[in-house]
Amino acid sequence: MRQAGWGRGLVLLLSVCCLSAWPAGQATTAAPPSASTQGELLLRLADDVAREVEQLRGWKFKRPVRKERIPVARARQDIYRMLLAADKPAHRARVQAFLRVAGLIPPDGDLLSTSLTVLDQQVAGYYEPATRTLRLIDRPNPMPAFVERMILSHELTHALDDQYIDLDGLMKSGNGTEDTEFVATAIAEGSATSLMLQHMFAAQKSGHFSLSDLSQYVTEELERARTLEQLPRYFSAMFSSYVVGAAFLAKGELATLLTQADNRAVGEALLIARRALPRSSEQVLHAEKYWDATRRDEPVIINDKAMDLWLDLPGRHIVHRDTLGELLTAILTEPRDTPRDLAKLQSVGAWTNEGAAGWGGDRFYLMANRTGPDVLRTTKGLQGVWVTAWDTPKDRDEFLAALEKGSAAPNSVSVPVGRQLAVVFMAIDPRERESLLRRLALLPFPMTRAGQAWKQ
Repeated sequence: MRQAGWGRGLVLLLSVCCLSAWPAGQATTAAPPSASTQGELLLRLADDVAREVEQLRGWKFKRPVRKERIPVARARQDIYRMLLAADKPAHRARVQAFLRVAGLIPPDGDLLSTSLTVLDQQVAGYYEPATRTLRLIDRPNPMPAFVERMILSHELTHALDDQYIDLDGLMKSGNGTEDTEFVATAIAEGSATSLMLQHMFAAQKSGHFSLSDLSQYVTEELERARTLEQLPRYFSAMFSSYVVGAAFLAKGELATLLTQADNRAVGEALLIARRALPRSSEQVLHAEKYWDATRRDEPVIINDKAMDLWLDLPGRHIVHRDTLGELLTAILTEPRDTPRDLAKLQSVGAWTNEGAAGWGGDRFYLMANRTGPDVLRTTKGLQGVWVTAWDTPKDRDEFLAALEKGSAAPNSVSVPVGRQLAVVFMAIDPRERESLLRRLALLPFPMTRAGQAWKQ
């Protein structure tokens, strides 16, 4: 996912992403304010909610936050502008080609236009770090006042975090792979989501809304979002950062977090994670692999220079390098015909599987056999080599078995190497594949984990 591509210029709340994680139940409260009061609620409620956010987090706003209510047309322009600014065109073209060759999007899939379509339909509000502005979108069907209050708590948490950890800097951190960009977005969205859930819990207990009201709204939003279920699974993965990030910052105890009186523990975890970012989606999906020093699981780092010697031959050159991580590996190892249900994606376990668990590290190399401005316009002439490392031989074999039934590009061939490695060749003919495997056996294959040499 280009989570940081979406989030680098704006930190957003999809209208249904977190609300459907709220437990079902019954309660009796007053009805929400009528739609006619919506225009007045923003400034009036924002100040109230800001004080509640401060109290939950235990931090104070260092400066006021600018707030705006904007029409859909203005939001669409903003989102398009920020998507364009998030990536340089040349880099976006390389990433799009990599996603196509890997099988994460269709051969003719368009990264920018599909991202815009998803966000245009689903974003309810966003905080823009560059202008320090919080914006709520005036959609044709106004949100209930209690939902707007929840969204304010989410976006104001982003604004508060920005004043302490520099959200724009967070989104630009790391080495720019798909995996590290997910990590950054999960931390940002997880912080805001965890506080929003606690805010919702307190609001429900105080009688601001009933769970039946919320359940009805969520049902309506899920129905409106059904179009997302038809998109490539890569795009629906934008939902993952909210619940996965919240569980990570709660150190794997998200249910326990909801019973706590405040959000201070998450704030402390956020500061720690900001200083020492998790190095993979694996560490975020499995919180103990980051927070528990005895179980810390650092990724295997594959040496790009060694791979260049192996792959960058006359008539072919590497045009892009990337890392998928456990989360995108889980997407590729999920059977193509597995039905998707957005309502079931609100748990951490929904974002990994047996074929991805035990991920140790990976590196994807996109290669072209020609040059020129249109080399990435289609997948013609492009090839991919995906090198994966696994914690155990059993993990590697489970990956290979799952990938065979999964969603990788149809022209993929997976080969086990040694005890704990697997190489996936994409659009490479058998003769060339065999030649590469022979050369691989003759080359040093240096990999490191936590600064130490890693040997399978």
